[in-house]
Amino acid sequence: MLKKTDLRVIRTRKMIKESFIDLIQEKGYESITIRDIADNALINRATFYLHYVDKQDLVDKLIDEVFEELTDIINPCIYIQKKRVNISKFQSMIEAIFTNIFHRAAFYQIMLSEKGVHGFNRKMQEVIQEKFRKEFATINLQEQKFSTPPELLIHFISSALIGTVEWWVNNDLVYSPKHMAVQLVHLVTIGPLQSSGFEIEA
Repeated sequence: MLKKTDLRVIRTRKMIKESFIDLIQEKGYESITIRDIADNALINRATFYLHYVDKQDLVDKLIDEVFEELTDIINPCIYIQKKRVNISKFQSMIEAIFTNIFHRAAFYQIMLSEKGVHGFNRKMQEVIQEKFRKEFATINLQEQKFSTPPELLIHFISSALIGTVEWWVNNDLVYSPKHMAVQLVHLVTIGPLQSSGFEIEA
C-alpha cells in the first residue's frame, strides 16, 4: 500500500503535468514559465523544483512516460512468425496503439499542433523506429532474406503510423481506434492505391 507521502507526490506531479498541458494549449510551449505552471497547478515554485529541474526536464519526462506506454504496445514478434504475418494479430496491435493515443488525446493533439514542443514528431518517429529495430533483431529479420531493406521498411511503417495518427488527432479523432486500425492495416498490407479501389496494371 502506498504511503501518504507517495500519494501526495503522485497527486502533485499529476497536477503539474495536467497544468502544463493546459498551458501549452493556452499559450504555446515556448511562452510558458515555471511561475505559470506553479500558479495553474496551485502550488508554489519551490514545490515544482522538488519534482523537476526546469520546464525542459518536465516536458522530457512527460514525453518519455507517454512514449514508454506507446512502445510497450509495439511487438512485431506477436504477429510475425517465420516470414508470415498474422493480419488479425497485426490489426489488434495497431488498434491497441490507436486506443492508447485515444486515451491521451489531449496530449497528442497539443503536441502535434503548432503550439506543441518543437521536434515532437521527430522524437516520436525515432522512438518507434528504435523499438521496431529491436523487435526485428529479435525475430532475426536480416536484409539478405527480404527484397526490401529492413531500415527502409522500418522508416515506411513508422512514417505511415505517425502520419495517420497526426491526421486522426488533428481531425478530432473522427473515427474509432478500431476503424483507424483497419484502414492503416489495409494501407500497409495492400498498398494505398489498391486499398482505395484502384486497379493496378503491369
